[in-house]
Amino acid sequence: MAKKKGVSNKGFSLVELIIVIAIMAILAGAIAPAVIRYIRKARASRATDEARTIVQAVESGLATKAGEDAPLVYNNTFTNSDGRDMSVGLITNWMLSETQAGTVVDETNPQYSNYLICIEILENLSSSSDHTYKFFNFSGNNNNPIDMNCAQFAATYPDCPGVIIAYSSNGKVVMLEYYNYGCLIHYENNEYTYYEKEEEFISSDRLR
Repeated sequence: MAKKKGVSNKGFSLVELIIVIAIMAILAGAIAPAVIRYIRKARASRATDEARTIVQAVESGLATKAGEDAPLVYNNTFTNSDGRDMSVGLITNWMLSETQAGTVVDETNPQYSNYLICIEILENLSSSSDHTYKFFNFSGNNNNPIDMNCAQFAATYPDCPGVIIAYSSNGKVVMLEYYNYGCLIHYENNEYTYYEKEEEFISSDRLR
């Protein structure tokens, strides 16, 4: 009767294990940058969508609620990409925070028109996304986050997107900066730009 050959239980040798580990490290090194780029792109895309929602909400508010129910105030100056100064209305995190926290602004307040626009922004963001926007975490002043470092803003006000909106007398948003998910989106001249290397919000040299 023929004898059956025995099955070897021998495992990997040390050299084989080192080779396998080396191959896995090479593959990980090749794949990791692509994964990181994909994650950044996905985050930037989501932030851009939210920035677009804000622009649409502001322009809708300017055309309806704010324009009809309250005088618009253009107390700030914006220097556009052509170097031309224009008078603008300004909305930052401060008014969004006040509005989301339930502060009621009456018609005698100069910020009443911005208050109505902020209601429109919050309603539009809430209806277009399941994300929780914690603007009420903001406790800075009306000029923040102008001139601020983006990472510092995120660390100081957790889960609170950074928002700067400048709108003109023709009912259009002329500039918006929106920071969320570690991505800074800049809107100007009808274009949305992801500032991958940018670490600072717009400066007071351009918006004051």
